[in-house]
Amino acid sequence: MAAAEAPQAAPPTEDYDEAKCIAALAQLERLKHQARCLRAALDDLRLTLPRILEPFHMPSKPPMFHAFKDNLIKAQRDMKTFKSQWQGQETQNILEHARKSAAANPDLSAGAQIQQYGWIEKEKKEKEVSKKNEDGVKRAEDLGIRITKEERGRIVQQWRQINPSIKVDETDDGKQILIPFVADSTKYSFRVMISGDANLSQAVQAECEGAGEPFTSVTRCLASRPNPNDLKNLLDMIAAYKTVRGLQCVKCKRMLDDDTTKPIARRCRQTASANETSETVWEPFHEGCLS
Repeated sequence: MAAAEAPQAAPPTEDYDEAKCIAALAQLERLKHQARCLRAALDDLRLTLPRILEPFHMPSKPPMFHAFKDNLIKAQRDMKTFKSQWQGQETQNILEHARKSAAANPDLSAGAQIQQYGWIEKEKKEKEVSKKNEDGVKRAEDLGIRITKEERGRIVQQWRQINPSIKVDETDDGKQILIPFVADSTKYSFRVMISGDANLSQAVQAECEGAGEPFTSVTRCLASRPNPNDLKNLLDMIAAYKTVRGLQCVKCKRMLDDDTTKPIARRCRQTASANETSETVWEPFHEGCLS
């Protein structure tokens, strides 16, 4: 049917600046999240079917059937929303721009350095700043960092001394840091990447390697961290996944959230110690409790 066909994307007439790239990546991240939620919802419905197939000659349909029907209708609405957004002009323009970029330069190796998650949060922050119209005031994350090899080495060495039980491997002249360890019976492997040159603005990125959960959730929580270019804070956050057990979310006081997921994020706060000095305390949060 003609109505089901994807609309023709208009050829991009302008280059993608940083703001447009962030918006495009945020849109694709939203679609990826919707697809993942749809996949999980359909799996749940499929697994529920054996319990639903009861005799239908009963005077009234059982409550489980009504719940199944409601969830099925919701999944159907979500699928329509996903299809509409996927076929929408915004997404099609992004895909068309990606196709033209790949045709102009088929070397996609630089894309491996781009983080997968955190773009929705970054787009949100950019919009907030735009609304506030701060008259030339720049945030620290906009300015990036300028850190030398020696400074980077000193930060990592001090972190090693504080966390002697955690193994650290450095490659690419210290611009990539691999931190593997086991915590709560889960094998984690964190990769920290420092882009750019010491004489230019740099960016600190991080990911928790691995397919599926909890690794993708951890990567999203790392990407949405405050002070994203603070290397020491990032390393301390990674260490907190080993030193802080996520038994209960600090915000909602529950072990599992509505998706039966344990607290997968780590955030810090400052407290006053006995000698009246400030002390950093790391705490567990559900991903949904960060907002």
